[in-house]
Amino acid sequence: MIWQSKLLNKFNEISHGFVSHPYSFPFYFSFKHIPSYLRFFSLVKIFPNRWVIAEQIHGDNIYVSKIENLSFFPKIANKSDIILTQERKHPLIMFFADCIPIFVYIPKIRLIGLAHSGWRGTIKKLPKKLISELKNRYNVSSEDIFIGVGPSIHSCCFEVKEDFISQLPKEYKKFLIYEKDSVKYDLIALLLQQLGEEKIPNENVDISNICTYCSNAYYSYRRNKTNDRNIAYIFLK
Repeated sequence: MIWQSKLLNKFNEISHGFVSHPYSFPFYFSFKHIPSYLRFFSLVKIFPNRWVIAEQIHGDNIYVSKIENLSFFPKIANKSDIILTQERKHPLIMFFADCIPIFVYIPKIRLIGLAHSGWRGTIKKLPKKLISELKNRYNVSSEDIFIGVGPSIHSCCFEVKEDFISQLPKEYKKFLIYEKDSVKYDLIALLLQQLGEEKIPNENVDISNICTYCSNAYYSYRRNKTNDRNIAYIFLK
């Protein structure tokens, strides 16, 4: 299944998506995933030596990628959870299994971005940092930035325990949802608050209503502890 943001689809100069089997593969190379590599190549139609793949660590490091010193293999964005580029035909690739994929496009300067925002990153304000860095580094306004948020675990299924609750800043505890036998958390609401704090217009944000835990079309670590991953990608044509 391929998810795409209806908002970002309005920009013909970019291509993006959030995919699972049979297109997806893990970060580490494996011969058994060669069929998936080939299917993904048939989807993006760009040779792997122009891909950049993130080595995600649930941090907030920003990697700005350029096409240089091409080899046979994809480029690795070491220890990075945000990738940016203004290069054409240079797909940004990240891996997900419940965390929030954030797709970014700034038409004014032809810049694309992809971010991996898990619960750790989100409560540490990764989305807010991303927008702030874009505005400061590239001298753009909030109105210039368009955001697509792909499938991720939603509040219906994101059950949390005391180890999570204890790490929440006081101002973020309002997104806790207390039910009869469990406590859940609304990460999407927290994400939207951070985008609002950075003055991103509502009409510049598109949120997928697909929960990866609920949907069997996507891998979910919380649902079945899988090592398989969904893939988010974006590139300038």
